[in-house]
Amino acid sequence: MMFMHSVRCVALVWVSCGISTHVIATTPETKVRELTTGTEASLRGVAVAGEKEAWVSGSAGTVMRTTDAGKSWFRVPVPDSDELDFRDVEIPASGTVLLMAAGPGRASKLMRSVDSGKSWTVVLQNTNPDGFFDGIDFDKSGQHGLLYGDPINGRLDLYVTHDGGATWKPTPLESRPVLQKGEYGFAASGTGITIRNSVTYVATGGASARVWRSTDWGQSWEVASTPIRAGNESSGIFSIGFLDANLGLAVGGNYSRPELNEGNLARSSDGGKTWIAQPAVKLDHKACLRPLGGEGVLVCGRTGVNVSWDSGKEWDLIECGGYFTVDADVDARIAYLAGSDGRVATLQW
Repeated sequence: MMFMHSVRCVALVWVSCGISTHVIATTPETKVRELTTGTEASLRGVAVAGEKEAWVSGSAGTVMRTTDAGKSWFRVPVPDSDELDFRDVEIPASGTVLLMAAGPGRASKLMRSVDSGKSWTVVLQNTNPDGFFDGIDFDKSGQHGLLYGDPINGRLDLYVTHDGGATWKPTPLESRPVLQKGEYGFAASGTGITIRNSVTYVATGGASARVWRSTDWGQSWEVASTPIRAGNESSGIFSIGFLDANLGLAVGGNYSRPELNEGNLARSSDGGKTWIAQPAVKLDHKACLRPLGGEGVLVCGRTGVNVSWDSGKEWDLIECGGYFTVDADVDARIAYLAGSDGRVATLQW
């Protein structure tokens, strides 16, 4: 299924995945376990809260949680959500969870729980038929965050929170980025937006693959072009992340031609002000990128999972199939991958 622009407690089957690596003295030992959860949902959202807790979300209102590092999963009931597609899930603070549903018009909404999923409140709902939520992110404090969506009347749809997601306000209309015709975000994994050191980055695709940068919580924006493949409705930047305040990576490509492995990665060394092509890197289309701490980076898509331990210069293929999204807890040194048919895997290093 193309990206739109914009469980019950069960026993798990553990499968060891092989990993193909080149020899690097500083390469950490990587352990991957693939899990079968019993749900058939397409999972697009994942959030990790320490070594043992993680949440995944996806189609048909599916939300699942583990508190034992993936050994068992249970479905978290969310009222009136059977028709929703939860493309992003965030945990800004312990016990606080936000679910972002993506879809046209009122199918895009944001739900919040402050009791680890026992109860839910709708804190934001799109009322414009042209609206389509794409992703959210929070800063390290968990108090400040931004949500972005496809353009409405030519301008990026943006909302900001300063109270951990309890309330959201639209950013000033006149300050919202004006996109090119056919330029939009991808609700692929919720990671087309990232916040690093109070700087927000929003990536776009379609007609143009660009990175928008704000240092004042969406009140003003600067834009930079990237060399990532773009020019049609299925191509552009799908995910963006920063390894430190200056070093950033953006990945994507053409979702309908995932085998095209050139022009799918760009690199910034100046905090996202400029982006440079990486012609030496041959990387198939990827939908999600997450830093692993230090020089480590993990990317995934239906074409597979790759890891780099040198800031994206060289990549190793992890031979355990394709996944749509990944999130990592760097301190706990664990990442959770999620994908089609309820598939989830853990990666430890």
